[in-house]
Amino acid sequence: MLDDRTIKTDIANNWNRAYENYDNCYAHGLKSAGEKREWLRLLDRLIPEKPCAVLDVGAGTGFVSLLLAEQGHQCKGLDLSEKMLSVAREKAARSGYGNVSFAIGDAEETGEEDNRYDVVINRHLVWTLPHPEQAIQEWKRVLKPGGKLIILEGNWHYNRLPDRISVFFGKCLLSLQEKRNAFSHQGDYDEALKESLPMLKSKNAKRLSAMVAEAGFSVTVHPLKDVDQAEKKAMPLGYRFLNPHKRIAVVGIKEMVSE
Repeated sequence: MLDDRTIKTDIANNWNRAYENYDNCYAHGLKSAGEKREWLRLLDRLIPEKPCAVLDVGAGTGFVSLLLAEQGHQCKGLDLSEKMLSVAREKAARSGYGNVSFAIGDAEETGEEDNRYDVVINRHLVWTLPHPEQAIQEWKRVLKPGGKLIILEGNWHYNRLPDRISVFFGKCLLSLQEKRNAFSHQGDYDEALKESLPMLKSKNAKRLSAMVAEAGFSVTVHPLKDVDQAEKKAMPLGYRFLNPHKRIAVVGIKEMVSE
């Protein structure tokens, strides 16, 4: 197993290399007006109170932060990758939003004040954390009493036979259409790093909602069918096969302080 410093340096380096094409990838950046509409509807349902102070951990290129800023929230995005955040800052500057900011930060040790935020949110993050339980406790610490944790994730492991078949056909089709080896793992984490990330194991990923509950949150789980459908509609056929994921939102409410 790698030590924490090596893990986080390797993760930052990986995303510092991937930053230029991240938003161009299906399931990462927005590809249609329909996708954006469904994401905004989802966030409006999950965070109906406005405006809120929101911490977006693992903000990347600002996908969630900028949608929340558009809805009027005051949002701060943290990420280990300076290059990913450079894209987020450029997009924020183009949009003219003054209610969003970005800073280098560790999702497991944010350095933020206790009881500071109404909402802590992340998308596609927990699989890349070496200490997910520690991270959840950290997010709880910075939330106000009654505050909301929102974890946007999906079933990325594809253990079901229909999903494995779908991914195989997707890779075959893309290899033919794009004249590249879609079976290559180029750009993926190396094996030593993968072994250091517990949520890359399916048995751990399936326990995400239980982990949030064990941290002392009141938990509900919401399927994101409308978001998934809008996203798939924007994908060419090969990418639809390649991405059979179904997303969920794990929502935890921090307990109120008793009198």
